[in-house]
Amino acid sequence: MDTAQREVGRRIKALRLSAGLTLVQLSEKTGLSVGTLSQIERGLTSPTVRTLFGLGTALGVSPAWILDPGLSGSADEPYVTRAGLGQLLINNRGLQKSVITPQAATRLKAFIVNLEPGGSSGDEPYAHTGQEIGYVISGTMEIQIGERTFALNPGDCFAFDSDIPHRFGNSGTRDAVILWVNAPNPEA
Repeated sequence: MDTAQREVGRRIKALRLSAGLTLVQLSEKTGLSVGTLSQIERGLTSPTVRTLFGLGTALGVSPAWILDPGLSGSADEPYVTRAGLGQLLINNRGLQKSVITPQAATRLKAFIVNLEPGGSSGDEPYAHTGQEIGYVISGTMEIQIGERTFALNPGDCFAFDSDIPHRFGNSGTRDAVILWVNAPNPEA
């Protein structure tokens, strides 16, 4: 199995899970079969250029980012991600989510989430494996965890198991910025 092919598959799976999509939902968005998507995510097959464009569109990233996230290339790697060098993963519904995790982190993924007024993770709650913790840096947001909804302000922190259906949004009048950390389950 090709290491680069495996890394491309890992990035696609991480993007899909970050977007709260199942393989079936991604299949519907891209027109690719669930089997093909599964093989790509497991690094068993390499996506074509056309497939990369479809996946990039569905997941809100450029096809080039899927192939090479292009980290800073500085001597600080793998321990530091410098300001402004995070990689945009999602940019839709008034939600921008950038990964800021240095390469040395193998169990945690850190993101900066920018929510425009009216921006959200979507109309329906979603769930996946792992745990999440977030800290509101600025603005306000609402997060629904299971049947409960919480209004959060700067300095508020939240945490929950990711398999609880959840969704979030900004019903305020200014952008919200959240530091968000995901810890997938080791077997995921």
